Amino acid sequence: MHVKEHIELTREEIERLIKETEERLKELEKYGKRSEYIKELSNLAFLQLEVEQYTNSEKNLQVCLKHFKKQKDNLGKAAVYGILGILHFKSGAYQKSIDYYNMAHEIYKEFNQVQEQITCLKGIGINLIKLNQFDEACDNLLECSALCSDNNDIYNLLDCLGNLIYIHEKRENWDVVFELYKKTLKIFKELHDNRGSIVSYFNLGILKKRGSDFDRAIRYFKKGTNIAIDSNYTELILKGLGYVGEILVYRGKMNAAKEVYIKALSTAEKFKVKNSIIQIKILLKSLGLNEEEIEKELRNYRNLRIK
Repeated sequence: MHVKEHIELTREEIERLIKETEERLKELEKYGKRSEYIKELSNLAFLQLEVEQYTNSEKNLQVCLKHFKKQKDNLGKAAVYGILGILHFKSGAYQKSIDYYNMAHEIYKEFNQVQEQITCLKGIGINLIKLNQFDEACDNLLECSALCSDNNDIYNLLDCLGNLIYIHEKRENWDVVFELYKKTLKIFKELHDNRGSIVSYFNLGILKKRGSDFDRAIRYFKKGTNIAIDSNYTELILKGLGYVGEILVYRGKMNAAKEVYIKALSTAEKFKVKNSIIQIKILLKSLGLNEEEIEKELRNYRNLRIK
């Protein structure tokens, strides 16, 4: 089944394409509903889906499905089932979406179409999450994760792990969440994805802070912050320094916390991050510094950096 990409188009552009496609279909219909007609009809259905014309889209997809059944084209059927899965997910009919994804998955499994199987399993998993059927969703996403791993599909594996993390966070299974974040960190490192690595380190730190394991928490926060500094990610540098400072305050190391917050303030002022400047000054004042002392500490820090 042929489906064009319309990701970057505005709603107005899609609606214009719908009209143009409908005109082409009128012409093609004169010669019978052959493969060219079905190809255009599938494009029309997909365009209608993009602008939430769910009833019209489903009606046209059912015509395509009837054609593929008549032609005994199983992969054509599977493609339609997959799009119907998307349609019913978008319209909130989650169980119907699961049913269609399952039908598509069975065919793709028979034909050993791995990428399509992964797409279906992910779709089923997300629908199960929407239905709060977390046990079934976990089973499904673990199956999907295994398939991704076996076929070195790293980005879909990250999607599956992200959904598993969501489920276990909802259930407050923090040990499981910790192990899943370690897996995501390993993948981000392999991909040389610094931003992903930083966020993973921060999440690991947050989990350790939750369990009052401040030594390990600060190590994770520092690792993430150091990568952020090396990568010049201002927002993540400030976030990381904030996490480190917070842990130092918890541990009663007020002078060390002050030094970290001064470093953060210097970074925020350098890049003119106004909200961060305000927040960091509030934190420094909570440590007992007044405005004049903050400015003095800031000057001293900058002078040391120049030396």
